[in-house]
Amino acid sequence: MAIKGLKSNYYKYPVKYHELTEEQCETIINASLRIMENIGLVIKHERARTMLKDAGCTVDGETVRFPKELVIDCINSAAKELVLYDRNGNKALQVSGTNTYFGLGPTNPFTNDFETGERRKACRKDVKNSVLVADACPNIDFMMGLAQVQDCDIRISDVVEMREMLENTTKPIVGWGVNVQGLKDQVEMCAAVAGGIDKLREKPFLSLFPGCPVSPLIIAENEFEKIEYSIQEGFSIVWSSGAQLGTVTPVTIAGAFSLNLAEIFAGIVLAQLIKKGSCVVCGVVVLTVDMGTTQAAYGSPEHCIGEAMSADIFHYLDLPMWQTAGVTDSKSADEQSAIECSMGALINTISGGHMVHDVGFLDGAMSASLDQIVLNDEIIGYAKRVARGITIDEETLAYDVIEEVGPGGEFLTSEHTAENFREEFWFPKLIDRSRYTIWEEKKEDMRTRVHNRTAKILAEHKPEPLSEEVIRKLDAILEEAQKRLS
Repeated sequence: MAIKGLKSNYYKYPVKYHELTEEQCETIINASLRIMENIGLVIKHERARTMLKDAGCTVDGETVRFPKELVIDCINSAAKELVLYDRNGNKALQVSGTNTYFGLGPTNPFTNDFETGERRKACRKDVKNSVLVADACPNIDFMMGLAQVQDCDIRISDVVEMREMLENTTKPIVGWGVNVQGLKDQVEMCAAVAGGIDKLREKPFLSLFPGCPVSPLIIAENEFEKIEYSIQEGFSIVWSSGAQLGTVTPVTIAGAFSLNLAEIFAGIVLAQLIKKGSCVVCGVVVLTVDMGTTQAAYGSPEHCIGEAMSADIFHYLDLPMWQTAGVTDSKSADEQSAIECSMGALINTISGGHMVHDVGFLDGAMSASLDQIVLNDEIIGYAKRVARGITIDEETLAYDVIEEVGPGGEFLTSEHTAENFREEFWFPKLIDRSRYTIWEEKKEDMRTRVHNRTAKILAEHKPEPLSEEVIRKLDAILEEAQKRLS
């Protein structure tokens, strides 16, 4: 059932778990192409519609229908890999294959105060603390601000967020924009840190998130303008759609996914028409809508199914992908959070998802928690060890060692044990494996251990500083943005 003009890469990247067969991937892709060709999408921006018409699309008012051949050509011309660097120019993320990376999420209106535990509006200091904590966590690979800053003018909350991220981490950053001007300000900030825009483009530590399609099947004016700016400036974009089952998409996961995938394909077409070969990190996030509460649920098994489907589809297409885990519907970093985050992290690692965001979210992506970051750092480490699997060769089969020790012997003092245990074992930072008599002295439960580790990071971790000159440049850009508003 191969799709004409579209090469299958389904078997190119062996993974430990598939949700879809190769044929099922093709069925869903074909359904999306059919939606685009027959139903079409509403494209709100006139310049975008003109560009699409010139490329062979049928335009009827604001509705654009996409010929299948154009969509396939644009998928084939899109970049197959994204490489992001850290602030110091070292390669940090190679977003392709089965490489899985985890990062924070964006635009959270609330946070659980670290000292009091009370839910309150997110502030600028919360971005600083979230990024500082994540900077110290070895399994958090890229940054977002984990908050929509509300103690500033909301129109520049994205710029304020970038200012705090740049000072508190060297890890790669995904920046979101309220509008094109916000993205321009952020790019200018990152260029100041990199030592110039050319150096930033040469070794980017920044990818841009222009927003999402409006389901079902609408791309808004502002989102197109942000896509256009980002691609023209030479940066990769994250383009992700969120299926809310039974509300803005069909209730069936297959129908919802095919609809959202059509929205993602439309973004790929726009990006390739702006600049052929540009990089689009693609995502479809499947959310259950609880029919009892009408709340969108991130911690559901349907969400995990959607993550694995997304991995299969974008591996088939050989495109970099945007995933979701580390988020819970619980209101605190508790046992429910641990269950939901563990399933999401494990599914993404064993299915070979790429950039997995939203680590640190609570309450279905309405609130955030520093403890949630630290808890997930432990969970992700566990999941990565499972995904890594084992090596089977002469060394690991250990026949000579077994022969030497023989029946009734012991392996604890064997050189083979000393040489291999550090590679074979995963070493937790928070999970308790002590004897009961040792644990009994403190009787600390997991929540306490998580909170104490977070407190230690806040007190002791010092991110690599920026120079005073760069700090002044960042502050000047932010001050100029504030002046524009008044």
